[in-house]
Amino acid sequence: MEPVTRAEPASAGSRRGTGQSRRNGAETVCTPGRPDTIPGMTTTSNDRSASNGPDFDEATATLDDWRWHVEGQFPAGQAPEQGYVHIGVFTAWLIGRGLLDAGWVAEAGLVTQVIDLAQRRVAPCALLEPTSGRLVRAMLGADGAAFSGAYYAPQYGYPSDWRHVFGRAADRYDVPGDWTTFDRIAPVIDGRYNNWTRGGRPELMPLPGPLGLVSRLLRPRRA
Repeated sequence: MEPVTRAEPASAGSRRGTGQSRRNGAETVCTPGRPDTIPGMTTTSNDRSASNGPDFDEATATLDDWRWHVEGQFPAGQAPEQGYVHIGVFTAWLIGRGLLDAGWVAEAGLVTQVIDLAQRRVAPCALLEPTSGRLVRAMLGADGAAFSGAYYAPQYGYPSDWRHVFGRAADRYDVPGDWTTFDRIAPVIDGRYNNWTRGGRPELMPLPGPLGLVSRLLRPRRA
C-alpha cells in the first residue's frame, strides 16, 4: 500500500482512472430502507442539493482515491480494484460505527447498499463503483470527518496500521477485500478511535515515540 501523506493533493483533480472497476464481494441483497433505519448514523447540516447529488469532484475534500494507488507504484498484473481495498475496509468501518452522513447516503441513493454492507450481506468493498473508489469528506458526519482527517492521512496513522497488520501483502496490494480482512484491522481502528475521543478529538493523531512526547509538551494549551 503506497502511503497517503496528504489529504488535499493539488494534482488530484487532473488524475484519471485507468482500469475498469468491478464489484468485489457477495451478491447484493436488496431490502427497502430509509436513512433513519441505518443504526447510529448522523445527519449534518451540510448544504447539498439533492438534484446535484454527492460531489466527488472536490479534490480538496478527498481523503483517498483508488486511482492515486493504481496510477502510482502499483504492481504489474494486479487487479485495479485492489487499490481500493484499504479504502473500502475503512469505509465499512465508518459505516459500522454510524459515522457516515445520513443525508449524503440518501442523496447518493445508497441507503440499501449501506444497510446491506452494515449487515454484511455484501463485501466491505462493495461501494467501489457507487463512490468512484473515493473517500471524501462529504460522505461523512461531523465525527467521522474529524476522526478520518486526524487518523487517515498521516503515515503514522491508518496507512501505518494497515502495513503493520498485513505486512508485505499491503505493499503488494494483495490484501483480500473480504470480512476476514475487516475483522483483522477493525480492532486496531477501534482502538485508535477510542484513544482519539479520550484525547479530546485532536486535529491530528499524536506522533508516536519521543517526537510525540515533544509535540505534546510544546502544544499550546486550550484556554
